[in-house]
Formats: sequence, structure tokens, C-alpha cells
Amino acid sequence: MGINNKRRYRNKKINKISGDIMDDSKVLAVSKAILEYLKEIENENSILNGNLLLDEEKEFVKKNMNAFIIGLIADQSVKVEIAWSLPYKLYKRLNTFDFKEIVQKYTIEEIEEIIKTKPALHRYPSRMALYIYCAMNDIIKKYNGDANNIWLNRKADEIVRLLEEFKGISHKKASLGTMLLIRDLGINICDKQNVDIAYDVHIRRTFLRIGLAQNDIQDEILESARKIYPEYPGKLTTAFWTIGRDYCRPTDPTCLICPLSQLCEKNFEKTKNIKS
Repeated sequence: MGINNKRRYRNKKINKISGDIMDDSKVLAVSKAILEYLKEIENENSILNGNLLLDEEKEFVKKNMNAFIIGLIADQSVKVEIAWSLPYKLYKRLNTFDFKEIVQKYTIEEIEEIIKTKPALHRYPSRMALYIYCAMNDIIKKYNGDANNIWLNRKADEIVRLLEEFKGISHKKASLGTMLLIRDLGINICDKQNVDIAYDVHIRRTFLRIGLAQNDIQDEILESARKIYPEYPGKLTTAFWTIGRDYCRPTDPTCLICPLSQLCEKNFEKTKNIKS
């Protein structure tokens, strides 16, 4: 099924589930407000160009695409700062980031011990050790040891599909990774319309409360983002994620100072049981 047919199928599915998610006036209002807010905060909240990581941690990931994949895998159930600093900290503990050398020298269990040595590099050392070890083997065998070969001369939908083949990388993380390649690393990808917003807990909560989606269903939220900014839905990730983290919090949301307060339906009941 071609990409356009897939999208038409998804559109029919979404409309069947929830009807029209937003009317045109709300789409335009949200689009204008969120893109204006994005201009204010994009650099500050950029994972690899902002102030979230130490300089040496950022530079390590930006100069080593294998480290980028490990950071993306680690971006699960922990703060962004913890996830994306893991590659550099793991390198410091291993004294190498040569994947061939690591898989020959260490077992999954040994990598787990290294990750959980205090201060632990991640809250789920066993899971991360497995995912990281598998990713290292996949990059060696499928991509000649260089993660650059995952996205070299490829379109967005193919990059997302290839990233999803890694253990520990969901569609949410594959979309996030593709967005970061474009925004933070300057990778030229032509079909940005195929990069979805990340289906992240902060984003889901924000969409439901504002009234941009009626249900916490991935397809519904992704389709809503496509309506807000069809040229590049993934570009919305940073703005909505930041609003969810800083304003539209699970408890004690700061609605009065939220950039989208005037457009929000404040559907708090819909997010009572939302989980990451």
C-alpha cells in the first residue's frame, strides 16, 4: 500500500473513531499559537543544541551517530537529560564506544552491571543492556558499523521504519529520532510531512485537555497533529512536549500562564488515568 493510500486509510479510521477532531477555526488558531511558542523555546529545549546536556555529552552524540541511536533507545521512562547523557557516560565507563570491541568483550549481563553501577545510568538497567547490546549487533551487521547508513539518502517514512526495527524503539521514538536528525543534526530529509509528532505522555495529556483529540489513541493524536501542521507534524513535538512538562502537568497545572490557555477546553477528566 503506497504512502498516500495508507494516509487515506488512516484518515477514514480516525473519522470513524472520533468524528471530526477539530473544526477549521480551532486548527488555525492552535497552529498559529503553537508555532509562535515554538519560536520562543525551540533552541532552549533542543536536546542536542540546547542547555539540557553538558557540552561534552552533546558533542559526543552529535559527532557519533552510533551514540545517537543509543541515546534514542535510552529515552524511555527517564528524563531527557538522563537518557541522552547515557551514551557519553557509558563510553567513559567502557573506555571505548567501538561496537565491535564492546560486543566481543562484554556480555549483556556485564553491560547491565556497568549501567546499574552507582550512580546508575538508567532506571531500567536490564532492559537497556539488552536493547543496547542488540542495537550494537544490528548496526554492525546491517549498517556496516555506522548508524549514518540508516538514514543516508532515505526518505522519512523509510527512516522511521528502519528505526522501529531496533529493540526498544517504538513509533513514538522513531518519529522523535527522525525529527532530531532534521532539527538538531541538520540531516536533509525531503518528505517531512511523513514525520509524525511523538506519541509522548506529555503530548497526549496536552492534546486531550485542550480538545485536540477525544481519545488517548495514537492514530487519533497523530492525525490531529497532521491537521495542525501538515507540512511537518513532527516539528510540533518540542512545543507540545514543553507545554505538557512545564504547564499542563499531571497535577497542579499552571493554566493561567500556559501559552495555549485561551484555546484549551480543560478536559481534566480525560487525563486522570493516562500512563506513560
